[in-house]
Amino acid sequence: MGTTGSSPHEFALDVLDLVDSIPPGQVLTYGEVASMLGSRASRRVGAVLRESGGEHPWWRVLRSGGHPPTGHEASAREHYLAEATPLVRTSTGCGYRVDYAVARWIPSEPSTNSPVSQQKEQQ
Repeated sequence: MGTTGSSPHEFALDVLDLVDSIPPGQVLTYGEVASMLGSRASRRVGAVLRESGGEHPWWRVLRSGGHPPTGHEASAREHYLAEATPLVRTSTGCGYRVDYAVARWIPSEPSTNSPVSQQKEQQ
């Protein structure tokens, strides 16, 4: 699965599966996605999303502090508004960030098909 012993292709598939499971209006950080897959490769999570061509909800994965992906602040904001993701105005950067304390996704019970639960079953 997404552990350090898996292939880069398997890790990428696990990242995309996990990102696809984040509900509209909720978010995780790059580091949390990596951690949920048993990895510390938060930069690789970003690379996987970049390489996916925008076919997955990339805007639901944030930089630490609730900041949207660098270079995509305007298009991410459109998605946040459409999904009613809670935002906070800021005086720096792009002028907003996601209210991470409110919007953070905490899976209550991972489905048996999610990469996270499959990883736990294999341990």
